[in-house]
Amino acid sequence: MQSRTISSGIGILNVNPNEGGFLLAYYAGVDIGGTKIAVGIGRETGDILGEGRLMTSEFTDGDKGLDAIAGEIKELCDKLGISMDSLSRIGVGSPGPLDGGKLLKTANLPTWEGVDLSAGLKLRTGRPTAVENDATAAAIGEWQFGAGKGLQHFVYVTVSTGVGSGIVVNGSRYAGIQGNAGEIGHMVMKPQGSVCRCGRRGCLETLASGTAIQQRAMERAESSPYLKTMATIEAQDVFAGAVKGDLTCQSIIREASQYLGLGLSYLVNLFNPQALILGGGVMVNQPEWLNIIIPFVAEYSMADLFQPVNIALAQLGTDSGLLGAIATAVTSQI
Repeated sequence: MQSRTISSGIGILNVNPNEGGFLLAYYAGVDIGGTKIAVGIGRETGDILGEGRLMTSEFTDGDKGLDAIAGEIKELCDKLGISMDSLSRIGVGSPGPLDGGKLLKTANLPTWEGVDLSAGLKLRTGRPTAVENDATAAAIGEWQFGAGKGLQHFVYVTVSTGVGSGIVVNGSRYAGIQGNAGEIGHMVMKPQGSVCRCGRRGCLETLASGTAIQQRAMERAESSPYLKTMATIEAQDVFAGAVKGDLTCQSIIREASQYLGLGLSYLVNLFNPQALILGGGVMVNQPEWLNIIIPFVAEYSMADLFQPVNIALAQLGTDSGLLGAIATAVTSQI
């Protein structure tokens, strides 16, 4: 028997007799990054049915990027044997800052400035499109499918090339008036510190991101027997050196841990959350780092507010961006 689609209060549903007649909604997710764009089709269960990748550098501007994204969604739908009209919604996770669904000036996508991601994809696909800051989208993904499932109050923090966060309060995502809430990476922690890509000095991102760890290592490599022989140094090399007992590597990791713990303590004191969930590339690759960070969070937080907080690793791993975008589509009310 053929499956058929019907309309409902939550969108377009697919009734498949081969799956017992259950109602199945389809959603598209788009995770836009400075290097690559992940596009996928999934369901409200968190299952990814099909996905593809585009290289961001191939597009000279945002409009050409949106053309390619719409084309990739159409191609995935064709491969799955569903029509574009079968998609309930499209969800997008994008670097910020945003103004609703529109990209403002961003270092990751300089030629996309001013592009309205929401209106542009809706125009090209005919499907309603919800856009979130990428960290907020990842938080929604963990809330729906991962470590935040069942929680009402938590903050997701991503530590990768940069640092960002997404916030869930009272069982709803909190994104602020423009969609940019959670820019923890650009809280100034050391006013006379290094210049950040945002133009200010001493942001948390310059002190505790993967990029910051790499930069400290390159500056101090000559004092490290482990690092000074390396032609190139990555953040993962510093963690490896710390494990091997290299004192310079240990000092770099301790300093980054201290600043990250300080930043996380601000979230504990400000939001009184059930949990802090840590994800992003550095945390995925170095999960043991959590054990070094937690004591600093405890030291700098108010004791009564720290006591109930569960500090845990994110569960969605390398799929967090795409699943966050799909979750954005699932939870959107547009």
